[in-house]
Amino acid sequence: MLRLALILALLALPAQAQSLSDRAFQAAQWAMLSSAGSAIRQAGVRRSAGDGALAALLKARQQVADRRARAEADLGALGRDGTAATAEATRLSGEIEGYSVEIARLDRQIEADFPRFHELTRPQPLTLSEVQGLLGADEALLFLYSGARETHIWAVTPGGSAWQRISIGRDQLADDVATLRRSLTAANNARGAEALKTLGKSRQIAPFDRLTAHLVYTDLLRDVLELIPPGTRVYTVTQGPLSGLPLALLVTAFPQTSPEMDGDPDTLRATPWLFQRHPLVTLPTVESLRSVAQPGPARPPGAQAFLGIGAPTLTGGAAGLRGVAFTDAGADPESIRALAPLPGTLRELRAIAATFGAGPERLLTGDAAREPALRAAGLETAEVVVFATHGLLSGDLTGLAEPALVLTPPDAASPQDDGLLTASEIADMSLVADWIVLSACNTAGGDGRPDADGLSGLARAFLVAGARSIMVSHWPVRDDAAARLTSDSFAGLKAGLPSKAKALQAAMQAMLQDPGDPTMAHPAAWAPFILVGDGR
Repeated sequence: MLRLALILALLALPAQAQSLSDRAFQAAQWAMLSSAGSAIRQAGVRRSAGDGALAALLKARQQVADRRARAEADLGALGRDGTAATAEATRLSGEIEGYSVEIARLDRQIEADFPRFHELTRPQPLTLSEVQGLLGADEALLFLYSGARETHIWAVTPGGSAWQRISIGRDQLADDVATLRRSLTAANNARGAEALKTLGKSRQIAPFDRLTAHLVYTDLLRDVLELIPPGTRVYTVTQGPLSGLPLALLVTAFPQTSPEMDGDPDTLRATPWLFQRHPLVTLPTVESLRSVAQPGPARPPGAQAFLGIGAPTLTGGAAGLRGVAFTDAGADPESIRALAPLPGTLRELRAIAATFGAGPERLLTGDAAREPALRAAGLETAEVVVFATHGLLSGDLTGLAEPALVLTPPDAASPQDDGLLTASEIADMSLVADWIVLSACNTAGGDGRPDADGLSGLARAFLVAGARSIMVSHWPVRDDAAARLTSDSFAGLKAGLPSKAKALQAAMQAMLQDPGDPTMAHPAAWAPFILVGDGR
């Protein structure tokens, strides 16, 4: 079906299009338009609109569209469950119709007052030449699109492009990604525990499947990357199974030692990884390069450089999250409080605050890490915001229908304060942050819908709210590793590294080569975070 859609889209493009490669490049973009890409496009439009009437209308439209999408997802879930909840289906259908009427009204108002809105917001894939014009001299784009039987890969630089088609479909890629994720899961320990450090005393840690990581690199990237000089900042756009794996951990040379050495820290340190060749930045779509190329928002009066939130007051053990009660009235505070505490996050936030010269008043930790305090602390005017806490996907808590960040729960829950900062609450904010870091578990994950892309959860919510760049994790992150990666990245920027992408690259390299902790050599420790959006 996906291959047929691609062929039909190719046939629909003008015959005078530059080349078959260019036509396929645009067709693949049409096929993978995602909710996260829409979010970053809308954020870019709001930035260009400033603080006036257009900005307010665009944000209002996005918020209503998000509510309609959630209602549509709920309505679809009723059908998938096979239930006969006729009254609920009628209610949701009415909500969807009402949201559609409101969107149409806002569209008419925007079209009348701001006629360029349609041109700015209409999904419009980029041509190869347009991408080349948006890239800086030291930048490139890597776009991978997977169909049922083939994968298409484009590499684009300011001076050229390469296109490769390989006979590997999404099912085989899904198997390879699952294999690598199992290697990461075996090595990773949920935040806050010390078990991995004790493993280092034996000089062997959990193995990482270097051969599979190299074969994926060879199949997909080796040939097209010949176009891109080492050191070039590469924007990556992936779809399907590849969106669940950081490309940074792919291995660029055939392993010269046997698989028995896959758990040897010195062997892992000597392995050539893709992140060492290129600083990497993730984009949800090719089109979002337009937003990245725009200048960031002006610093508002009274803006603060830094705000840190996390280390919530939690008293539980290592019990699974699914025992937490969540109802229509909100999360049960005692159940939230029973989640495992995160002692490493306090050290992490203090280290990052020190990097920015921020005092303790710019940290909301412990009992201060509450929703009302967060809203009163200037979140919407902070340039760098760091959340260091549990990140939850929909379904992690019984009854939780959207992703959320865990804060300190109140004694009694209310709609404004129940201990969870949800994606919908985030999307209703207006942010000017240049960089938001979600040092939490699974923040690059989807929102639980079967058709959700990998950046459609918390990451998407912050893009909708207006953040320019976010740093999110692909799996539960060790406290000590998260602290190292985030604080070292900021320290690198303060020390003069030229970009966020370079700063993260340097932090990953320092962790990989750390002689004091052998477990830091494993990709589970140094590869969980990706930059999304603007990596400059």
